[in-house]
Amino acid sequence: MKLLFTFLIFGLMSCNYSYAQNHQLIDTTDYEKHKALIETFEDKNEKFNQSLKSNYKGKLRKEILGIYTEYQSHLTEILENKKLLFDTRFETYVDSLFNTLVEHNPDLNNNNIKVFVAKNPSPNAFSVGNGTIITNIGLFPFLENEYQLLSVIAHEAAHELLKHSHNSIVNKSTLNVSVLGNNSQFSRNLRLHKYNKGSLSFQKLKNLLYEEGEIKRQNETAADSLGYLLYKNCKVPKKEFLNALITLKKYDSIPSIALDSSIYVKTFDLPELPFNKAWMHNEDFNAYNYELYKEKIDTDSIKDHPEIEHRILKLQNDFKALDIKNATTDTISPSDAFLKLQRLAHQAYVENLFYTNEYGLSVYLILKRLEHNADDTYLKTWLGVNFNAIYEAKKKYQLNRYVDRIVPKEQSKSYQQFLNFIWNLKLSEIKTIADYYLNI
Repeated sequence: MKLLFTFLIFGLMSCNYSYAQNHQLIDTTDYEKHKALIETFEDKNEKFNQSLKSNYKGKLRKEILGIYTEYQSHLTEILENKKLLFDTRFETYVDSLFNTLVEHNPDLNNNNIKVFVAKNPSPNAFSVGNGTIITNIGLFPFLENEYQLLSVIAHEAAHELLKHSHNSIVNKSTLNVSVLGNNSQFSRNLRLHKYNKGSLSFQKLKNLLYEEGEIKRQNETAADSLGYLLYKNCKVPKKEFLNALITLKKYDSIPSIALDSSIYVKTFDLPELPFNKAWMHNEDFNAYNYELYKEKIDTDSIKDHPEIEHRILKLQNDFKALDIKNATTDTISPSDAFLKLQRLAHQAYVENLFYTNEYGLSVYLILKRLEHNADDTYLKTWLGVNFNAIYEAKKKYQLNRYVDRIVPKEQSKSYQQFLNFIWNLKLSEIKTIADYYLNI
């Protein structure tokens, strides 16, 4: 799904705009804001953790604190690695949308909620659970107007009001202590069994995953309902809340983009490194029996989000204004302000894939754009930046962290060809490519 969402954005807007030359499109260098925000979060987390110590006791308190500490560390890591976007144009715009929600829903004002924009190019948003909502920049190319973006923010604000993150952590902690802990009844009973302990443990884990998945699905539909009410209070076009989900459903089936194979020779036949046909050698996966590796747990049963079709039907059933007879996929045209940020977010896709350590995907998109903009020095410079990062990763035997491995039944032939190309390159060849394009 990660690749699908990434590629569909590539395909939607891969060659509609010209690109800036030799400079970053988006400001990502505001270190003082990152530093100040880290300090604010540290203080906020300390006060929050003190309240947890007051409200819970014993092993449950320890378990809850442990999970929260892990989440807080992850958020701090996001900040320390400068994954949030501090660009006034995006900050001001997203703040204005959230302020519209607050203006028409006073309860939000009492929850001290703040919305941030992340550099992540995937079309997603999430509620951290401590009054923090993070919207990815990838939402801008994906959604069709500001009302759909407002609906996403309203959905995440509903998660905050309903305390879904906190309740989920408490439930998980309770299960860890009472069900899976060493002294839980399940663990004591398991020790009495001489045989089939692995099967019993797996069955219990599967049941817990199903239960947790069902709770998360219920949370999503609850956030849809409350989110719609928050959105509707703003006196905005009601159907755009539904159209945001319809857009998601529509793009869920769009195929991946494909590269013209000639781009490899055009891009990598260099003065100091003539193109080598061996780079394009494909490994034969036809003899592999993938059924042997089929997951034991049906992933559909533990999805965090219900099927989009179910969410759409639930909203239409609960709210007559969204009834199927009145529903339409026709959307309202975006404002000039939204369209400007949408274009900017699209242009910056190459950079943001790099900032989120998706070096392989960033190169893949660059090659696609070079098919239509062969002399674009901005794209070529970022090709050098990515290959330099790939060089450092391969030198440390960590390339698989940043470039996908081939999964034949889940990737397009074009993307598999690209991955073969990257993995076939020698370390010295990667370095030569990096140096060439960094010095364009």
